[in-house]
Amino acid sequence: MLLLISRHCEPSQKAWQSMSLKRYLSLITSLRAHAMGAAIYACFLILIGCAATSTYQLPEPPVKQGYIKINDGKLFYQVVGKGDPVIVIHGGPGLDQGYLLPGMAALAKKHQVVFYDQRGSGRSIVSKVDPQHINTEQFVEDLESLRKALGFSKVTLVGHSWGGFLALRYAIKYAPNLNKIVIMNSLPITTASIHDLVESVEERVKPSAAEIDKILSSPEFEAGDPETVSRYYSFYFKHYMYNPNDLSKINMQLEPQGTASGVAVSKILEEEIFSTFIDLTDDLKKVKVPTLIIHGEEDIVPLHTAQEILKSIKGSQLVVIKQCGHVPYVEKPQEWLEAMEKFLKAY
Repeated sequence: MLLLISRHCEPSQKAWQSMSLKRYLSLITSLRAHAMGAAIYACFLILIGCAATSTYQLPEPPVKQGYIKINDGKLFYQVVGKGDPVIVIHGGPGLDQGYLLPGMAALAKKHQVVFYDQRGSGRSIVSKVDPQHINTEQFVEDLESLRKALGFSKVTLVGHSWGGFLALRYAIKYAPNLNKIVIMNSLPITTASIHDLVESVEERVKPSAAEIDKILSSPEFEAGDPETVSRYYSFYFKHYMYNPNDLSKINMQLEPQGTASGVAVSKILEEEIFSTFIDLTDDLKKVKVPTLIIHGEEDIVPLHTAQEILKSIKGSQLVVIKQCGHVPYVEKPQEWLEAMEKFLKAY
């Protein structure tokens, strides 16, 4: 679900030239105490203190579950429902499928839905967690391996947040293998728009900055005290929601066995995202796959970044859900599901 804002990135290429280096470094420094990477780390600390059972809250037992082999490891997956195949790509990076459940399992009433953990996260194990094995290209190849292993000739992809970005990267390389694409609250597709996201985060967390700093500097937080970390977690992630009370509806208890590697995965991919010049617009213009873009009007990811995707993919559609933040299937479940089913039925 969560988008990482790097504390180590450097400006590069023309998209950054309009912003002074001094301003950029000042911005990143101000985010040190509030970076989403730190927030994800907080999630892991919570887990270490309180996770005891499986966190995958499916409304009914999966039709199928297991592992597929990938380069230097294996991916864990679960299949629910019957019908046309839909693969759901979770956010993060470094999270697992748990936060999508049970909400997104509503799609299983009419479709065969596959949830999986990305390499090095949740129950998906890899022998090496380093930049050679943890990178966007490898994650795209894992998704293709999953499609092949499950015997699907074509699939629909539903990607949320970081998962939306992965879905688009997959579409650029493997468009013939797709029926449809749904992009939800995606990581932006250009470096310039990622910069806009950084500024949006800085502005959103500002009201809680003093309290967050206080928690972060406390010896209790340094020691990983679950109650203290949970308090930090609540202060931070409420800014993702239109209604902060909706935060309690999200299952953020990650799989214990993937916590350590998940932290490493998030750091490696964060470094890749912020050290690489990104512009997918020209590549996406070549994608000829029916595409739906769903975005919360009050999402921490600026709305214009979704409009940028809309302009890049010919014939794509954008649904903006009012009074909604980063998690539409939790904040506005009925509107989200209606938009999904209308699109999936039409093509």
